[in-house]
Amino acid sequence: MRKYLLVLFVLGFLIGCSSKEAIEEAETTEQAQKDVVVTEEKEKTAEPVAEQEAVKEQEAVKEQEAEKEIKTIPEKAVVEKKATPVSMPDSVNVIYMTRPGDYLTKIALNEYGRASVWRMIWNWNYEKIGDNPDIIYPYQEYDLKKPREVAKPVKYDLYDYTVAQGETLWSIAEKEYGNNYAWVVILRDNYDKLGNDYDTLKPGTVLKLRTKLY
Repeated sequence: MRKYLLVLFVLGFLIGCSSKEAIEEAETTEQAQKDVVVTEEKEKTAEPVAEQEAVKEQEAVKEQEAEKEIKTIPEKAVVEKKATPVSMPDSVNVIYMTRPGDYLTKIALNEYGRASVWRMIWNWNYEKIGDNPDIIYPYQEYDLKKPREVAKPVKYDLYDYTVAQGETLWSIAEKEYGNNYAWVVILRDNYDKLGNDYDTLKPGTVLKLRTKLY
């Protein structure tokens, strides 16, 4: 009987020790899990903060680079375009008056049979056309170079036109040349008489007009 009780006592002691260790182990595991959760929450909270800090650093770097670029840019940068002189051997200058709807490749095709000649026309008339060869105004006089044997200048006569009450260069151009924009031709042909004061024509003024424009 005593042996039986002793065995029970030993078994109870061993079971108690095991239970205590199990409880302690469980508590340790639970605490570890809590620590993991807290760490993950801290990491999640830290990630957006780190991203924001990284973005701020990138923006600061960009601002510094932009400031450096601004400091290196001259206050006034002007790119000057110059036409390359082009010559055509054994040729003479011929005046060509631009028509409404003209553009350089069209002029090149009509006058030379090749669209590529437009660059030469641009070079010959760079001072009149300027940097943008796409802008061609009607009734401008351009210099073209033609072989001497085929050069045919436009021939026209001048006739007198007396300005009536209320007429302007604009209205006279429409009446005599069929297009208001041809007023610039009248001004060129009568600039010595009109000068810069051509907005108001005096009745009775005699102007010189062409019998043909082109």
